[in-house]
Amino acid sequence: MKNRVDWTDERLGSNVYEDMVSVLISRLHPQAQRIDGAGGDDGRDVQLPLPTGLEIFQLKRFTGRLDERSGRRRQVEKSLKKAAKHDPAAWYLVVPINHTDGELKWFSDLTAEYPFPCVWRGKDWLDDQMASHPELPRYYLEDSNSEIVRMMREINQEQAALARGVPDLVKRVRTLKDRLNTLDPHYGFSFSIQPGGAINVTAHPRYPGAEKDRPIMIGGAFRFPDTEHGKRVANALQDSFNYGTPTVVPSEFVKSLSIDAPANFGGVFEGGELKVGGAIDNTPLADARFALRIKDAQGTVKAHLPLTATERTSGQRGIELKLVDLVGTISVTARFDMQTHRVKINYAFHQPENILPGTLLQAVRFMAEMGEGRSVTMVLNGTEIGPPIDMSASYPDAGELAKLLRVLDDIQRISGVYFVVPRSLSDGEIESITEVHRYLTSQSVVSQWNRLSFTATKAWLGTPEAQQLKEGSVSDFTTGQDLLLRLGEDIFNLGRIQMTCASAKIAFVTELPDSADSKAEVEVTLVPGDDSSISVSVV
Repeated sequence: MKNRVDWTDERLGSNVYEDMVSVLISRLHPQAQRIDGAGGDDGRDVQLPLPTGLEIFQLKRFTGRLDERSGRRRQVEKSLKKAAKHDPAAWYLVVPINHTDGELKWFSDLTAEYPFPCVWRGKDWLDDQMASHPELPRYYLEDSNSEIVRMMREINQEQAALARGVPDLVKRVRTLKDRLNTLDPHYGFSFSIQPGGAINVTAHPRYPGAEKDRPIMIGGAFRFPDTEHGKRVANALQDSFNYGTPTVVPSEFVKSLSIDAPANFGGVFEGGELKVGGAIDNTPLADARFALRIKDAQGTVKAHLPLTATERTSGQRGIELKLVDLVGTISVTARFDMQTHRVKINYAFHQPENILPGTLLQAVRFMAEMGEGRSVTMVLNGTEIGPPIDMSASYPDAGELAKLLRVLDDIQRISGVYFVVPRSLSDGEIESITEVHRYLTSQSVVSQWNRLSFTATKAWLGTPEAQQLKEGSVSDFTTGQDLLLRLGEDIFNLGRIQMTCASAKIAFVTELPDSADSKAEVEVTLVPGDDSSISVSVV
């Protein structure tokens, strides 16, 4: 390879120059975004969004002087004026010439009118960068095929190096790996050699968007039978092309494959299983706030569920977004068809382990609003996108589950005792939950009673209150106990309750020996007197 790039090389046309320098900037700044100039780049060949502001790079393949007669100065002035409309934090002119004193004065006078710094990146800067990234001129200006063939031959030969010792092998393989990674500016490579002799080579994008600058092209011939399985696989492959979704085509459906991959790692293959990974778009969705919104037939909003995007794939026809609600209970797949401008939405519910009722409630309430006569719409940053989609599926049990979760949430917020949603509940446990909720949410609960047991001491049996209960009914007898909720093997103490019986009398007292201590405990059972009503309130 030459030590320096000949910037006057005829092979280095404007498009090649822009491609090569754009990839260089992407390698230096992975956040860089290339602007397609097909409809006019508006003064930006490459832009770099940073927390400090937007930096803009203008690429000009000028190899002659920037004088008035050539019209090049007017081109730069026009580009800078357009770029200034974007209020950049900095602007860079990247040209393969070093400025003269006269050109520097003209550039300084021109840029002094603007409030942001403007920098001339010239031939010296480009030469330094190309020397640090030799794979760039090798890829765009030289034929690397012979180097690829030679390296793959060496990789095969290295399998015999095991007899020389593993440390020597590791060193030599690492050297080959480093050489392999000088072949392509868009992708880095890793490889492994299997015990059977097979060599696995994996291409990794060097920067976000590399797969767009140099896509991996796949073609082939397939035979899909007119069966359910065949149709399903064919549709999945078409979706992979249209929306970038991952799929696997079994070998029984593959006649041949042709692959155009970086660094000539491709070719034509007969048969074999085809695994297509997702075309994941890692471009950040800055400030994108998604949600699903349910409306009734009159257009009234019945539910609104915020969502977070977890993955985005893109293909020839549109993009597919995978989203999830804020607690991970509802997963949503939204497919945007750019040709028809329609959105297809699929959603699924999953109850996580160890989740609090109040946390689960928002998703279940949303599901409870689904059903016929309702429509769902995707919302982006508060604005509905795409037409409403009629809902046919419903979750008939969601309404009852939402009521139960709301009751459990009330119990926890009032008592301060929190516990996860039980996986299952018996009818008796649901009745207990309802009763506890009544106690906690009312000043007092009046009901009927027929038997009440509590623990007292031997000394209490000698009190006037106990004597009255033995001799006859007592009005407004008050006692207290812990408010307990039993769910499965768990017992939750939610506080104390006070019980006031309108009338009560002792029905039974466990016997104690005369020698028992005054603090010895007995079990007292009461029954109603003339009035069997009881008032219960939380202390």
